[in-house]
Amino acid sequence: MRSTLRTLLRNNPLKEMAETDRNVFAICLGAAFVFWLILNLSRDYTVNREVPVSYLLDSERVVVGRMPELLDATITGSGWNLLWESFRERNLKLEVDLQNKENTRLTGTSLERELSRKLSSSEVSIALPGFESVPILTTPKEGKRVPIVSKVIASFDEGHLAVSPPIIRPDSITISGAIDALEEINNWPTEALALNGLNKTEPKVVQLEAPPEGITLSRSEVSYVLEVEAFIQQEITVPVRLENAPAGSKYEYTPKTVNLLMSVPKSSYGSFKADDFKLVADLTGLTAGASGNNVPITLERKPGVARGIRFTPRVVEYYLVD
Repeated sequence: MRSTLRTLLRNNPLKEMAETDRNVFAICLGAAFVFWLILNLSRDYTVNREVPVSYLLDSERVVVGRMPELLDATITGSGWNLLWESFRERNLKLEVDLQNKENTRLTGTSLERELSRKLSSSEVSIALPGFESVPILTTPKEGKRVPIVSKVIASFDEGHLAVSPPIIRPDSITISGAIDALEEINNWPTEALALNGLNKTEPKVVQLEAPPEGITLSRSEVSYVLEVEAFIQQEITVPVRLENAPAGSKYEYTPKTVNLLMSVPKSSYGSFKADDFKLVADLTGLTAGASGNNVPITLERKPGVARGIRFTPRVVEYYLVD
């Protein structure tokens, strides 16, 4: 009895029928999808596309003003043709020939005609809705030499400073373009760059700021060198000079020397003399009295590498002598 039941289950006609129905359903579903695909891709559709535009110029001429670089186009055709066009998207671009032309005009009709030649089929059409006629003028390219302006910001490791201003090589570049575009350009900046934690001299290559359309640069980068050194403190005694003292008067003043405390590059320590500095007390407009007068001391000269100079006292007292 059990053997007979197992045989019936193995040869169940209902099971075989269910598998057959699933296969038929899958075939019908696939056929319906193919039919739907054929039906829908045979219809006409309109899609939007951006068309890049470039301009072919003589090497010695430039375009005046800013010209369109992207055009908004609509492409109309059957689904099959549009599907094929999507694989050829890179081919749809315009190059406007401006060689040996001082002026010309872009019109929607001429551009649509040019773009139509690039389509895969005559059954596909392209339009530039809303495109207005655009005049194009070219002018001889002019050159102008301008200095480089640094936009590099440097910060230093503890105990280190820059010995001198940064050296930029070259310190100027030639910019080329239309005369009217060059008139207001008096310098050219580097790209913004932050250099942090500097503790040694390390040359850098710094990119120049990218020019706008119609302007070209003679180079795109410059060399940037900032001389960095460890700084240490040094003290030096410097005489104080009186200037513009009242004529015909004998006077005394104190102090006659002042100690300067400053930070200097380690390599320059001990190389400075008192004559490298100038401390002045200017008596202009003052009348010396027996009770004495206080006049501020001004540091008028110092070596360029000396930083953070401090001194006390900050004034001298002068008085008449009999």
